Amino acid sequence: MFKKMSVILVGIMLVLCFAPAGCVRAADASMSSMYRRSVDFPQGDLSRLAQVLKRAQAGDEITIGFIGGSITEGRGAARIQDCYVSQVYRWWYDTFPQATINVINAGIGGTSSYLGVHRVDEELLAHSPDLVFVEFAVNDTAEELYRNSYENLIRKILMAESNPALVLLFATNEAGDSCEAIEAELGRYYHLPMISYGKAVLPEVEAGSFAWYEIAEDIVHPNNRGHAIFAGLITNYLEGLCSRLDRIKVNEEHLQRYVLPEPLTPQRYQSAHIENAATLTPRAELGYGVYDFNYHFMDNWYALEDDSYLSFTVEAGSIGILYQRSEEGTFGLYDIYIDGVCVRTLDGNFVKYEGTETEAGELYRSPDGAVAEHVNTKEKNPASPHTDFVIIGLLIS
Repeated sequence: MFKKMSVILVGIMLVLCFAPAGCVRAADASMSSMYRRSVDFPQGDLSRLAQVLKRAQAGDEITIGFIGGSITEGRGAARIQDCYVSQVYRWWYDTFPQATINVINAGIGGTSSYLGVHRVDEELLAHSPDLVFVEFAVNDTAEELYRNSYENLIRKILMAESNPALVLLFATNEAGDSCEAIEAELGRYYHLPMISYGKAVLPEVEAGSFAWYEIAEDIVHPNNRGHAIFAGLITNYLEGLCSRLDRIKVNEEHLQRYVLPEPLTPQRYQSAHIENAATLTPRAELGYGVYDFNYHFMDNWYALEDDSYLSFTVEAGSIGILYQRSEEGTFGLYDIYIDGVCVRTLDGNFVKYEGTETEAGELYRSPDGAVAEHVNTKEKNPASPHTDFVIIGLLIS
């Protein structure tokens, strides 16, 4: 009898997880020093993760979720089967043949934890994951906005109805730029397991063991070898836990009645979600059509006329926008007003390697966190040489 393979779709991305022949296995001796550095953090509370592994051993159905940026989406891998998410999934499939393993890949290139906290409910937590991996260290910055959104994301996941285990992943770029220090501080506070790709590979590059270009396709994205290393760090960690499951101290109270510690940042994003053309009706509009323009997000508003105008009334303590950008230089400039005050002019264009196609930004934040009714208006800037502009959605909390 063949074991059931279960694959979950997020948006229109299909994860078919078959590891390539060159997959780095946890037993490879060459991984040992990188592995030791990658997990050089406090152990954290392993209660939830140990429980998931025990359930997999018992043959239960297990759902594993990943949320992050382009590295999690699979950028740099030759095929989707070669990305680190697929290889980690393959480890679960091979290690627990008696279990049904589901995978959710909610990675979207160029996105941060600010967008992540707005989409995690629908794209990941709605599937009741048992284990979640979070990877936003490269796309987040040191701004307080991202520390705030990252902590809110952690709390959303830990308080989800399925009580998932949570593991934090820290990628890096060639220069070592990442938010690992800030995110690891939060990981220690919440006693979470953490794995650092940066700690693993950057010392090897500096020592001359291999060059960055040998593990990456550019300054950020791992190639097949890099994805295999990333996957190997994760599976090595999981294999180590499996080898000592009977010795891991399990906090039964955390499993039955988990209480989060007091937050370190404001909890303004706990109700965060995305409103789009399918869920929000404008109070006034002119010159906009509704199209599925963006690859990941459907029901976008598309400005088609010179005098395009779009206005909404929303109840929120925080308002953000998710919009499309183009390298072609053919998109316009649009002014954003909140309650009659112009808060930002958005440029629908960007230069490659100096921006992203899917851009998210906060437009308004209540000083005291109070939720109130606001009028949000978008209209073409008088100086804009172009008309086209795509609003993917509003980020509401």
